Amino acid sequence: MKEEQIEEVAEIASKSFFGLKEKDKAKKWIRCNFRAFPRMQYFVAEFEEKVLGYVLWVEKGGFRKNAVIELEQIAVHPNYRRVGIAKKLIKKSLKELKDYLEKRGSKLKLIEITTGADNKAQELYKKTLKAKPECVIKDFFRNDEVIMIARFQEK
Repeated sequence: MKEEQIEEVAEIASKSFFGLKEKDKAKKWIRCNFRAFPRMQYFVAEFEEKVLGYVLWVEKGGFRKNAVIELEQIAVHPNYRRVGIAKKLIKKSLKELKDYLEKRGSKLKLIEITTGADNKAQELYKKTLKAKPECVIKDFFRNDEVIMIARFQEK
């Protein structure tokens, strides 16, 4: 993602997440995260220079040899959902993230995903990342949240 795409990403976020409905607040949040590179890395899906969706990956616990990454947020513009953009976005961005980790001498250990217990995106995470539910946190944000884990290295 490029800094000049923050506005478009904020638009998608405001249409996708209850806590980011106010576009100005979404823009501030995204700009803050964008500036935290390389700990936080945004990737976008584009078509004809228009952002259709984005994903935010966050490295947890320091720059370790066995990296733990969180899929913090993923969203696709409502007009372009259910056509495979999220799946491609995860796969392509994860490949770039793994390449980045390898260049600095690290390997991906696992991916953490926190999502609403009733969020249909859990199926996307299961199919795309082979993530499995690990636990449920009651009344986390607006409802119960599921923590899913995708493991890439043996324990």
